[in-house]
Order: sequence, then structure tokens, then C-alpha cells
Amino acid sequence: MLALLLLGGVLAVMGDRLGTRIGKARLSLLRMRPRRTAMVVTAVTGSLIAALSFALLIAINDRWRRGLFELVRIEQSLQTSRDDLVATRMTLESVQDNLAASRKAFLEAKHRRSQAEAQVRELRGRTDMLQAQTQELQQTVHVLEGQRQQLWNEQAVLLGEMRRRDQQLDGLQEQINSQVNVLRNLRRSITALRRGDVAIGHSESLAMAKVTLPADNDGAEAVDSLLNQANRVAYERLLPDRTPNQQILYIPTSEVEKITTALRTGEDWIVIIRSANNVLLGEESLVAFADVRRSRQVLATGQVLASTVVEENERSLEAVNQRLTLLLATARNQAGQLGSLNREVVFDNEALGVLVQGLVDRTTPRATLEAFSTEDSETADPLHLGIRWLNSPLGDASDPDHG
Repeated sequence: MLALLLLGGVLAVMGDRLGTRIGKARLSLLRMRPRRTAMVVTAVTGSLIAALSFALLIAINDRWRRGLFELVRIEQSLQTSRDDLVATRMTLESVQDNLAASRKAFLEAKHRRSQAEAQVRELRGRTDMLQAQTQELQQTVHVLEGQRQQLWNEQAVLLGEMRRRDQQLDGLQEQINSQVNVLRNLRRSITALRRGDVAIGHSESLAMAKVTLPADNDGAEAVDSLLNQANRVAYERLLPDRTPNQQILYIPTSEVEKITTALRTGEDWIVIIRSANNVLLGEESLVAFADVRRSRQVLATGQVLASTVVEENERSLEAVNQRLTLLLATARNQAGQLGSLNREVVFDNEALGVLVQGLVDRTTPRATLEAFSTEDSETADPLHLGIRWLNSPLGDASDPDHG
């Protein structure tokens, strides 16, 4: 019974499929020409008989029936596999497209890498060239720095030389200014002496003393003694016919305090009382000020102060005396510039007379003379001078310090 049902189902399925094919065959036959119609009917009848035989065989044979169902399942699995294959092909095509794009991107990246490597090589070449230029520039900078340092050193040497020359010029200018002041004072003194009006000149020294006080002395007595001495000198210069019986010298209290303040230090001081202005003969008062300086050594034994040359035509006694007088005046002025305040000059008159006679009777055309200090002198000491004749032909007969 089950076999008949299965057979009926198969026949129904086959009938449906056969009917569909017969319908399609009829349509085809209608389109075909009349001479081929008999052949088509024969083929369809044969196919129908074969199908019925096949269906009967399946209904009778169990293995054929199972094989038919397996075939259906296999066809479905095959259809699924085909669908999967289609999807796999599509995926493969997508992968191939992606691979092609990746290859293209790889080729482009490789090309860009080649370009980058070429740029790197070019940059390395430029870097090497720049490094070489940098080393060359560093060497040049090193050379320039050495030259600059040399120029700085030369500049420092030149600046030092300029400073020394400036100091020398300043010293020469001071000497010139001092000489000019001396000449002015000499001119004023000569004019005043000729006119007979000025008895005491401006800043002229009236009294001078070297003072050193012990610690317990306030200096009042020393200051009074010095002021009294200056007052007596003022009397002698301004009022020579009168006895010094009153005070005609006036000094400000601040000047006296300046003296006492300096003396309290206990050091050696030179105190000079000077006239504050020009005073005419016969005046009965004068204003003075104090010049206070530390005592120091200004001259050393043997120190040359001036020199001169007695020319060939200067052989008379008067010419020689004039040359010696000028030499002594120059030496005294130089000593004053060095700090000597005492205008008194002490020299050996006998030796000077021998030197004068030797200069008058000399056989050489010219004679070079030097004025020098015969003793160490401090600020307020008298100026002890000697005159020597350089390369003197007098030999041992003359004083080595004066001839």
C-alpha cells in the first residue's frame, strides 16, 4: 500500500513535469514545420513510455527510490554549494580587486620610497657639502677670532702707549704751566720792584717751619710762634722803619684750626704762612692763609736737577757767570716742582770760584755742566747744590763734585 502511494506521488510529480514538458513541446511543434511533426510525436511518445518505465522501476525497487531522494538532496546541496561558490567567487573577485588595489598601492608606495630614498641621498649629499662648508667656516672663524684677539692685544698695547704718552704730555704741560707761572711771577716781581710799590706779593711765603708735635701737645704754642715770625717779616717788609710792636698780620680762625688739626696727627708737617694778596709798601695790615703739607723727601744725594752747555764763544767771566746763574735758577725751579718749598740755595763758593776760573781758561770749545743735589732734602730743607763739569780737563786738581 505504501509502495503504491509512493508510486502515485512519483507519478504525479513526473506527470506534472511531463505535462509541463509536453506543453512546451506542443508549443514547439506548433512552430515547427508540418514535415517534422510525425518525428516529434514519436519522440514524445518514446519519452513518455521511458518515464513510466522509470517510475514503475522506482516504485518496485527500494534502492532506486532511496537513490532518487538522495539525488534530490544532493541536487539541493549542490545548488547550495553552487550558491556558496558564487559567493566565494564574488569574495575572491573582491579579494582580487583588493589585492590589485594593494599591489597598485604597494607599487605607488615603492615608487614613493624610491623617490624618498633619492631625496635622502640628495639630502645626504647636501648635508655632507654643508658639513664641509661648516668645517671650513669654523676654521675661518677660528682664524678670525685669533686675528681679533691679536687686534685686541695690539689695541691694548696702543692704548697703554697712548696713556703713557698722555701722562708724559700732562707732565710736560704741567712743567710748561709751572714755567709760565714762574715767568709771570718773575715779570710781576720785576715790575713791582721797578715801581717800588709791591712789598709782598700774592701767595708769598712769610714764615715756614717743619713741625712735629708729641701726642700730649695741642700745637697752640707752635702755631703762635709761627704767626709771630710771619708778623715780624711783614713788619720788616711793609714798615721797615718801625719796631714790630703790634699785630699787623691777620689770619682767619679756620686757617688756624686747619693747622692744629693737621698737627694733632703726630706726623711731620710743613706749615707755611702766605700772603693772601699783593701788599704795598707802607700798608699796616695784611691777610694771610696757611699752607699745610706733609713733610717728605723730595731730593736724593746726587740727583741731577738741571744741565747746560757753555758754548765756545762764552769764555768771558761775565758770560760764564750768567750761564751758571741760569743753571742755578733752573735747578732751584726744578727742585720747587719736585716739592721743595725752601727757596734758600746753599753751595760751595770756593769750589764754584775754581769752576768759574776753569771755564774761563778752558781749552775745549764747549763745556757741559750739571747741577745736582749734594744732600738728601725734604720739603722744607734748604737746597744744597753742586755743579760739575762733565769730562772736565782739569783732572784731579778740581773737586769731583764741582769741576
